[in-house]
Amino acid sequence: GFPPTSFDRILLDPPCSALGLRPKLSISNIKAKELGKHAEYQRLFIAQAIQLLKPGGIMTYSTCTINALENEANIAFILQHHHCMELVPLLP
Repeated sequence: GFPPTSFDRILLDPPCSALGLRPKLSISNIKAKELGKHAEYQRLFIAQAIQLLKPGGIMTYSTCTINALENEANIAFILQHHHCMELVPLLP
């Protein structure tokens, strides 16, 4: 693998539940517990990405889901557990 702090920029697009993917050709009965497992699994990718990011670098976190556990909750997790990270405004 790569040594820590190898990258100035990281685009993290971890596996997700794909609830926002369109067109949706089938409907599944995903349970809330299963959705939570996606968020937990994504946190493994988050931790690795943060280790690979250089100080002052930028990580973009992206999923194709509308599940708040995989989006807003994981951003909150990053900010609470990785104090080296902060939100930055999107520039037009």
